[in-house]
Amino acid sequence: MSSQHPSENPLDIVCRRDRQLDAVRKKVGEPLPWTRPPTFATLTRIILEQQVSLASAKSTFDRLKKQCGGVINAKRILRLTDEDLRGCGLSRQKARYVNLLAEDVRQRRFSISTLAEMDDEAVRESITARIGLGDWTADIFLLMALRREDILPIGDLALVKGIQELDPAVGSSVEEIVERAEIWRPYRSAATKMIWTLYLFNRKR
Repeated sequence: MSSQHPSENPLDIVCRRDRQLDAVRKKVGEPLPWTRPPTFATLTRIILEQQVSLASAKSTFDRLKKQCGGVINAKRILRLTDEDLRGCGLSRQKARYVNLLAEDVRQRRFSISTLAEMDDEAVRESITARIGLGDWTADIFLLMALRREDILPIGDLALVKGIQELDPAVGSSVEEIVERAEIWRPYRSAATKMIWTLYLFNRKR
């Protein structure tokens, strides 16, 4: 029988179990919210964030938003030429991924609005069935946009480095990262946000 109160903050629960995480919270303060709306624009932004800095992706996203007339959706993306997309700073590969995503939405092969009704695994399967969208993209969308409580984006470099900065005894293998995060279940999302905040704090960002 669990002793936690149903309305208790998940971060309070994981910090009570994990002294190192609790010490980080006392040092850096509350984590950043890391939330986004569950929209086509958010999924597009996550594609742009693949393997580049958040600042670089944001500047590309802002240019793309301007090119789309202030709103990024499938219809507006499909009106743009490859040259338009490249002019906003998208690589040839990312322009293709965004275009294919928009086409999947237009053809009703993929519905972003129905993702909220699915369980985590079904969301992951639906997102990763799209070309260019892998587990990391699915995890970030689940965590930030759908606000699921138990997501550990193990493909995320900032999470891996942040966990190693939290606990220097942890190596960089997937097994070690997952094992270190086990104590946070079923609230690994709250702990992930704390780790990301630590990662930025350690880099004075």
